[in-house]
Amino acid sequence: MTADQNVDRLVRTVGRLWPGHDVALVTNRRRDRSARELIFVPSQASPRLLVPAGRPAAAASGLRRFSRALSSKERAVRLVGSYALRAGAEGLLADRIRMTPRAVGEASIEQHLSEVLGTAVVVGLGVGSLRANQKPILQVFDRRGRCVAYVKVGDSELTAGLVRQEGAALAGLAKQDWRLLEIPALLHLGDWQGLELLVISALDTAVRPAGGPLLQPPLDALDELYDRYDEGSAALATSAYWQHLVGTAEEVEDARQRTAYKEALERVEQSHGDEQVRFTAWHGDFAPWNLGMRRGRLQLWDWERFATGVPAGLDRVHYVLHTSTRAHGFSADVIDTALASPHTHHPAWSPAAQELLGVLYLASITARYLLGSQGDQGEVIRPTLDTVLDALTKHSRRLSAPTPKGATR
Repeated sequence: MTADQNVDRLVRTVGRLWPGHDVALVTNRRRDRSARELIFVPSQASPRLLVPAGRPAAAASGLRRFSRALSSKERAVRLVGSYALRAGAEGLLADRIRMTPRAVGEASIEQHLSEVLGTAVVVGLGVGSLRANQKPILQVFDRRGRCVAYVKVGDSELTAGLVRQEGAALAGLAKQDWRLLEIPALLHLGDWQGLELLVISALDTAVRPAGGPLLQPPLDALDELYDRYDEGSAALATSAYWQHLVGTAEEVEDARQRTAYKEALERVEQSHGDEQVRFTAWHGDFAPWNLGMRRGRLQLWDWERFATGVPAGLDRVHYVLHTSTRAHGFSADVIDTALASPHTHHPAWSPAAQELLGVLYLASITARYLLGSQGDQGEVIRPTLDTVLDALTKHSRRLSAPTPKGATR
């Protein structure tokens, strides 16, 4: 997606969030007080965030969100930017989206959220890269400029389903008493103007980075999640998890991809179908950009891919693989290196169990990409799908190959 296409997408999004308003791109350092404005940070050519004009505390707060994925330099840049906006630097930023109310205007997203939360709020808008599950994510600020909530906006059939799924997940997770995990609270889930809105509490993330290598997933917190949702062990081939993957293969429209995926599943089932596998839950997108550490607890957000009844340990593989691919690109070599990484392994697991887990992860993520590639904006993930499907083919063959006498995997 080009910069212009990204900006066009943002303007269309703002238009849906401010119905009854004339929405336009402007280049003007002076705010029109008869309208609402969102300021591009740092610029329209390279947008990272849209912050509310005329609200310096809120604009500053918009930059003060920190995840484990951020380097020390990136954290420093955010802090400097936050201090600058708090001091009034928005006057230096000319690129804006202006929302001018018509004579008889409809309620805006800010008015609706003010009613939902019981206090007057304004919003900013995150700017993400184009993905098959791309959706608007709003930051919500109170009168004092504090970020009090985040809102996920389901604006398509796919993203509305994911928003509802995350709402259900958070409702269930809230019933648990967590010692090592801190999870956003579900504040509201509902429809507005044909959009599905998920409103969740804002976690107070720490400025200072957590210790340890970025590639090392936090095992203790994951073990707490797995213990709370433990379903015991069962033979792989007779499990609901496996039957779901087999069913997914039948939904694949592309004949070549369907055949390759089914053959990989058949190899795994023939060689390891009787294997006892522990089933529990997984976050579904466990990665450094979806978590932080604060006061000894793992803060974990973005639960839209949460699922139960899956093999324990999938999150470890996902974390290492996606951390690696973000740094080095999605390639066969990067996948191979990630699967073999000591950071993917749990000290209580045997090498054979870890190898099987790696293949089950590839089967799970390939199923997600196969279905995702068939939906809106599916072309975005098709190159990644091809790479992951090839990796599944390769590693399922390796897993099912006879072990030479006297050798160990």
